[in-house]
Amino acid sequence: MPVTRPFLLYLRSRFHLTLALAAAGFVVLSVVFLRPHIVVPIVVIAVAYAVLTGALFFTRRGAKEVVAESEEDRLKKVREKISLYASLRERISVLRLGDERMSRAVELFLQESGSYLDKCRELDAYSPLANERIERVLEICQVFLGELDESATGRRYGLPGSRQDAAPAESFARDIVECATVVRQRTTEDLLGMSGEERLSIMKELEEKK
Repeated sequence: MPVTRPFLLYLRSRFHLTLALAAAGFVVLSVVFLRPHIVVPIVVIAVAYAVLTGALFFTRRGAKEVVAESEEDRLKKVREKISLYASLRERISVLRLGDERMSRAVELFLQESGSYLDKCRELDAYSPLANERIERVLEICQVFLGELDESATGRRYGLPGSRQDAAPAESFARDIVECATVVRQRTTEDLLGMSGEERLSIMKELEEKK
């Protein structure tokens, strides 16, 4: 994955911040001890800092700092994504579905998605396809509850044209089980048994296909 804005990444690195603090320290010392001739030393320090910063950026150490900062950004985004889908899973877990078939299907899904998210946290990686199934299960549950509510309202008030039957729980539950199966498969195929570089490549490729 190409690194964007490498110089900005370098400027925020600990290595450069240490250099900047050292330059600032020399400026302070100049102010304290060389007050009558303060302009010259400050200019010299500023020029030396700029030249050293630019030169070090093109060294192996500079490249190493850029890569480290880029990786830190990547991990931050990955962990934010994992936290997002963990929160979606938490929303699913507290839904009261009122149907045994749906409850069993959701229980299976929560088990599979919990294992998946644990593995995501362990590897600092995720599967876009598995994430999509977490979103889908939340949507399925919301549609199911909406249809239940609509059906109950129709029966209560005898609304013309309203559905008298409850939402088809069997169909919804089957879809949730299918999603749980996909999550389990993606955990195995996208996260396990691969190197970090391979997982990163898969994540990028699948994100582009979404």
